[in-house]
Amino acid sequence: MCGIAGFAFGPTPVDSDHLRRFTNALAHRGPDGADVWTDGVIGFGHRRLSILDLTEAGACPMRVMAPDGRSAIITYNGEVYNFLELRDELRNAGWQFRSGTDTEVVAAAWLQWGEAALLRFNGMFAFAIWEIGARRLVLVRDRFGIKPLFYHGGTRLAFASELKAFLRLDGFRAQMNHGVAQRLVQDSGPVEGTTNETLLAGVTQLPGGHLLDIDAEGHGTVRRWWDSSAHLSDVPHRYEDQVEAFRALFIDAVRLRLRADVPVGTCLSGGLDSSAVTGAIAALHAGGSAGPRQLERTATDWQHAFIAAYPGSDLDEQRHAAQVVAHTGVQAHVIGFDHTRATASVQQCIWSAESPHGIVSAPVWNLYRNLRKSGVLVSLDGHGADELLGGYTTHLRVPRAKLSAHLHTELHHTVLPSILRNFDRASMAHGIEVRMPFLDWRVVTFGLALPAESRIGGGFTKRVLRDATRGLIPDSIRDRRSKIGFNAPLIEWYNSSLNDFLGAVTHLPFFRETSLWDGVQLGRDLRTRIATVPWGYDDWATLARISVMASLTIWHRQFIEGVHEPLLERELAHA
Repeated sequence: MCGIAGFAFGPTPVDSDHLRRFTNALAHRGPDGADVWTDGVIGFGHRRLSILDLTEAGACPMRVMAPDGRSAIITYNGEVYNFLELRDELRNAGWQFRSGTDTEVVAAAWLQWGEAALLRFNGMFAFAIWEIGARRLVLVRDRFGIKPLFYHGGTRLAFASELKAFLRLDGFRAQMNHGVAQRLVQDSGPVEGTTNETLLAGVTQLPGGHLLDIDAEGHGTVRRWWDSSAHLSDVPHRYEDQVEAFRALFIDAVRLRLRADVPVGTCLSGGLDSSAVTGAIAALHAGGSAGPRQLERTATDWQHAFIAAYPGSDLDEQRHAAQVVAHTGVQAHVIGFDHTRATASVQQCIWSAESPHGIVSAPVWNLYRNLRKSGVLVSLDGHGADELLGGYTTHLRVPRAKLSAHLHTELHHTVLPSILRNFDRASMAHGIEVRMPFLDWRVVTFGLALPAESRIGGGFTKRVLRDATRGLIPDSIRDRRSKIGFNAPLIEWYNSSLNDFLGAVTHLPFFRETSLWDGVQLGRDLRTRIATVPWGYDDWATLARISVMASLTIWHRQFIEGVHEPLLERELAHA
């Protein structure tokens, strides 16, 4: 898990110092190493987070040579969890390996099988590969867009893992994409999955399941290499067999994601999804559910569950998480949050998120910071289960005949893409790798093929998951109907320290002068409201809209104006 960057096909050879500055904007994604490689008009940069093979043999950019003499350079971000199995296949085909990384396997697989190798990969990834003899450059993003990849086509192609890298691009003039900003404000929500444009004008996001193929003359084509609807599984007819098959797939997805040479943990909320992951990890290490396959290259230090606690709040789930801890025997790391501590990092969260949704990600951002402090560098989390299996209460109201199409849209185009963005940025801000068993492509294609009544039935959401986790987690967790997830008592926080933040934002020039809203009048109304009437849960829609405006103002301040000074004194104290 790392940060990648590069230049290609410019009018002059790549300047290695420029490339290094561009790459080092991603230092937080890769605190363990940095390097660049250049060859004329091509240059790759890499910031390394060491997860597999911690030696220098695993460093990127990496050159790989095929048995027939062909070679390629790769800069790579992510994990292909089935790399051991692929490495065995490649060795049988004559390949030799000098590292214990999946990076080398990915490049070798590309040279061996071409684009068909992508269908063999089980994981999350974004990479650039340069076929030296063919002078072909390909940028690739994983099936569901778990790992980010952006590009800009100025006088030369520039690509990077995050938007903030482009701010260090020589000659790049940072401007806000007004159309994207307008949609954000109008919808009070994210636009990921619905457009490839970004909030930074001129920078495009490569969609999940797509690649950008550029030939020797610099002519590029974006095309889809993965479509979930074309790979749906054949599921058993009997519900009981569906449950058994789903359980086997899910546990195997967890097994593969335990491969690491560093400590591994999980973020445990006490809800069904995170509890299922924790239960599967514990069962695999106990041996009872591992099946005939042994655990290979698995982290020996894995018994860590990080729990966000909100003492005194109705959203505090410690009691539920404690039941899972008792059932599985993992070690609980309880991280207590109060409003001052959590909201002091809001501006840092917006910078990390690269989007006006950093306010709501503040608790998650702080939770991953605690993983880093504890020395746990990989977290297996439960993201994707709700969108795949129908986990929101709103799904109970979707007509059964339309449920599959509805969930497919949420998974690929509306809800999940923004969740993936938030968790990638919140975790990688601290050099933490998040792995998501529910987004194993085998689990997804099986889940999407299930009939509606297997996903929602008997008044329960995620029916198949509840039955598949019998014995893995306490029945009290399997049967829970209340849903909180990775949430926080934001209403209470808006009535305390977040109000100070909102009030301060209304005085900033962008908030007052933008054409996106009437900043002078809105600021006056908001300050009056803050001073006189407390926020309630009926105000959530209003707060969501105001939060987007406030965080868009901070985003503009950081990304366009280049200002990062704290607004409030407590930000200095808690940074």
